[in-house]
Amino acid sequence: MGSWASSREVTRKSWAVLKENRYLLAFPVLSFVLGLIPVAVLGIPALYFLATNHNWIALVLGILLVFAASAVAVVLQGGLVAAVDAEMSGEDSSVGQGLRRAMQHLGALIAWSAVVTVVSVLLGLVRGNGQGNVVGVLLRSVLAAAADVMWQLVTFFVVPFIVLEGASPISAVKSSASLFKQRWGQQLAGGVRIGALIGLVLILPGILLLVGGILLALLGSAAAIASGASLAVIGLVLLLIGIVISSAMRSVFSVALYRYAKDGVASAGFTTQELQDAVRIKG
Repeated sequence: MGSWASSREVTRKSWAVLKENRYLLAFPVLSFVLGLIPVAVLGIPALYFLATNHNWIALVLGILLVFAASAVAVVLQGGLVAAVDAEMSGEDSSVGQGLRRAMQHLGALIAWSAVVTVVSVLLGLVRGNGQGNVVGVLLRSVLAAAADVMWQLVTFFVVPFIVLEGASPISAVKSSASLFKQRWGQQLAGGVRIGALIGLVLILPGILLLVGGILLALLGSAAAIASGASLAVIGLVLLLIGIVISSAMRSVFSVALYRYAKDGVASAGFTTQELQDAVRIKG
């Protein structure tokens, strides 16, 4: 299968798992809602100190914000992974059971959040602040983007290893990278083919409507402001729905791909060919 066909098929089957177990969508919804707390507690003060030229205080608060938001997302992802694994094993699960299983590995998940924060800060330093000559800015952006893609790929199984195997963060990173190399070899191009359909149907239209609505509202007339605000709200809703669904499907697929990579077993309706083709290989 081609890239688009492969992404479409695994997206469809991941959605089928969510449709059959709709409570799984509660995890990314909770992640988004609870993630607003550190944004309010740390983000607003960070903006204030940035506006008043207290840059170091703003930087510290910004790093703490990234860590807190990451911790919320990782713990909820751990709960989702635990619930999906139970469902794929033929057991009944729930939001509470998934969270309880994740909480058994809370220390490792928080430690992994710290690692994610450090990597995010380092990638931000590589990107820079956009100042300097155009060529330098472009090279830094490309380098940071390439590093981020490969980091996301080799750490794809970290949360499953932590929650399902009880691994430490560093051990989970090593195991995740090793598992990819064992199953797909050394010629990884970066990326897992899932979610393109959601991006096309929900996320991209959401972004376009949000940006278009804001630009329309900036025209200044009452009619333009009303129409622009309506479009922006619709776009924001579509964007959030797309992000929630995409996040849930990616976690569902991470468990299915983890099972295949580790044991060679295709589950949840996926075929071995689909799972093998899900990871992009240089060719």
